[in-house]
Amino acid sequence: MQSDGDAAGSDAASRVDQADSVPWARVTACAGVYTAPTALVVAPALADARVLAATGWAPGALTLASGLMFVASAPGAIVGSSAADRFGRRPVAFWTTLGCGICIAVGAAAPRQGALLYVAMRVIGGAVSGGTAPTAFSWAMELTPHKARTRATTAMNVLWVLGPLLIAAWHVVTRRLSWRVEALGLAAFPLVAAAVARVSVPESPEFLATRAAPPPQREPEVYGIVGHLDPDVAAADAVAPAEPLEAPRSRSPLARLWHEHRRPLVPLILSWACVSASYYGLAYSAGALSKRVVLNFVLLNVADVPGYFAAGYLTKLGGTEPVMVLFSCLAGVSLVLVALKAPAGVGIFGKFCTAGMFQQIYAMTTERFPAEVRATAFGVCRVAAMLATFFAPPLARTAESDAAAFLVFALMAGVVAVCALVLRPRRASSSPGGGGGY
Repeated sequence: MQSDGDAAGSDAASRVDQADSVPWARVTACAGVYTAPTALVVAPALADARVLAATGWAPGALTLASGLMFVASAPGAIVGSSAADRFGRRPVAFWTTLGCGICIAVGAAAPRQGALLYVAMRVIGGAVSGGTAPTAFSWAMELTPHKARTRATTAMNVLWVLGPLLIAAWHVVTRRLSWRVEALGLAAFPLVAAAVARVSVPESPEFLATRAAPPPQREPEVYGIVGHLDPDVAAADAVAPAEPLEAPRSRSPLARLWHEHRRPLVPLILSWACVSASYYGLAYSAGALSKRVVLNFVLLNVADVPGYFAAGYLTKLGGTEPVMVLFSCLAGVSLVLVALKAPAGVGIFGKFCTAGMFQQIYAMTTERFPAEVRATAFGVCRVAAMLATFFAPPLARTAESDAAAFLVFALMAGVVAVCALVLRPRRASSSPGGGGGY
């Protein structure tokens, strides 16, 4: 028979286990929202040829649509993520994901002479869904206990990989059907993800804590002759006078981020840009590694998953920033070797390392900013990553004829290592974002 003391100890242990565990169902639902915009961003690479063959639209129209979509997603990321810091993760994630699905569905209904409608829906979808990913990632992290956030970060990154794979599978399944059927199926992805998250995931507790109302101020209590204050109440008010707590919130999340958190923001923006360019530079350079382009492409993408897991596991041993330095240096060395005509396996190892860098940059951003501006910080950093990614494809194409172009990617990896050293590791006891246990 269990004693009262044993029962209390079991309850305490249960609470500790619960505090260290990842809420997998909620994180998975957030990952669905996080991944949903790939139905708009990734799908054109597969579906546009079928759309052009069926409609006879000018190829330049769809090329313009994709370019404008990326341009529109940049301000969309800042506006959407700032709205998440002001109004909540749950409503912003829901409405932006829903809007993405609606835009894809309306585009699928465009008539044969409706190229302009199709282009407009892709551009509007890019603007609407720009803030979805930073909002969903912040939401998932804030639903996860601090000590389990490294595992949650790994899960979000691994599940993100499944998005493009599902889109590719759907493209194969519908290859004998109308392009409209494929587009409607793509629209269902964000619509279902939004609905699942809406009914199964609560609002971020950290966001709710930032919106907690300050305690009401007490009116002075009088006794006896009018105007004589209760001495106990007067003493309490003198010791702890009420302070106006709403002043800091008068600034927008973007303004607060810049004025109050500029020191970590600047090196993180630079890190996001360099990590993204290096990562996608290797992803686009399959043809430069060897003549087996398809095999190289598959291996370069498969290398992401162990990269995420390895970086996440090592974080519990060495901390977030030291592991970032390690993976950045390894990526830089491998890229230099690729420039020196090393075998294709070295480039695949470099992709493994850049995936680990992505794992760490998400963890670093989560740790460095409080809930009041966290989604905005992710939005700003992702805009920097998107802008840097524009330079990756042309540089990767240059690498196919001149391997020395890989030295540029190697230099970017070195910049990330320097930024990680600038962002000195903080003690685990003071870290607001966790990234501790695995």
